Amino acid sequence: MRLEYPAGGALATSGAQARTQALPRDRPRQPTYSSLNVLRVILGVAVLLYHLGATLALDKYFGVDLYEHIFGFGGARIPFFFVLSGFLLTIVYARDIGSPARAPGFLWRRAFRVYPTYWIILLVVMAPALFFESLRDAIPHDPLVLVKTFLLIPQHPSVAGATGAPVLVAAWTLHYEIAFYLVLAVWIWSRVAGIALCLVLAANMAVCTEWQCGFYNSFLAGGSMLYFAFGAGAAWLARRLPPLPNAKWLTWVAGLTYLFIAVLTHGDDLGVAGAHDPSIYYGMLASLILLCLTRVEDESPRSEGPPWLKVLADSSYAMYLIHFPVISLMCKLLTGAGLRGFYGATVTLVVTLGVCLALSVAFHLLVERRLLVFRGTG
Repeated sequence: MRLEYPAGGALATSGAQARTQALPRDRPRQPTYSSLNVLRVILGVAVLLYHLGATLALDKYFGVDLYEHIFGFGGARIPFFFVLSGFLLTIVYARDIGSPARAPGFLWRRAFRVYPTYWIILLVVMAPALFFESLRDAIPHDPLVLVKTFLLIPQHPSVAGATGAPVLVAAWTLHYEIAFYLVLAVWIWSRVAGIALCLVLAANMAVCTEWQCGFYNSFLAGGSMLYFAFGAGAAWLARRLPPLPNAKWLTWVAGLTYLFIAVLTHGDDLGVAGAHDPSIYYGMLASLILLCLTRVEDESPRSEGPPWLKVLADSSYAMYLIHFPVISLMCKLLTGAGLRGFYGATVTLVVTLGVCLALSVAFHLLVERRLLVFRGTG
């Protein structure tokens, strides 16, 4: 199951959902965790506010950096997205591990979940460049770069913009989501092959921590891949550990500690994992939070939460993909309408947040949900 941000997906995440996908009829449906839906919404809005605050601080718009400082720790939201994605996918597909016949179906469902929505939004964002020459510099001119952009193949930032994902710059997280899908597909195909692949990835991480590596080796050695491993590990423990008597208390402690580290490091983006890299602590704490939250719900009367929460959570993937272009458009429109200074930035913050949420929900209900009908179960 993909984190629909964050996917990724998010996450792609995504390319990084808290509700469990429909599973094949020969195995029981996994439980639904409303607390994970809440997390998906919180993390999705944190991403939006993080980028919105940074955009409002630009001199060409409002030059107001207050919101950039307030929401700056939103940079710590991506680690949680990746851990959550690894957790959910492993919870849902753990029973398929070692079943080669299920691997193609898994890859099909993941691809159909990520790509159609991504392609639609990508084409919508690219379309104005056909009519306005001033926008064409934002579109890759190299055919190979363009193909990689549509296929979500990782690219070096120096080749394809600041994140390695042209046009939809936030789509860099989907590169890691897809990499994790491939790793999990290998596990589903063969346990032995899965173990061997993870050993190779661990060796690659160790080498790249000490020496300079090529782009793709460094990509796979990044802390981002480690987050999925933390999430998968938490899912493995969730199926085996006895009840946790202090799960609620541990959730609060882990959550506050995570927030403290995020504020302390200002949510800095993390590179290659190392002994002093906060990614280790982010991964451990996020895993503990997920483990405790699901244990609390497992030991309580089951509740899926209000319907609107599920809709917002399911819209988080669309929100993740559209929020950056919408932020840019709204800032241009509202500054063009005469809004200036702190007042203008505040109005823009509120209006843009509302527009992003409304467009995300509308896209999910009118487009995304209908597309998923053709995906099949799982």
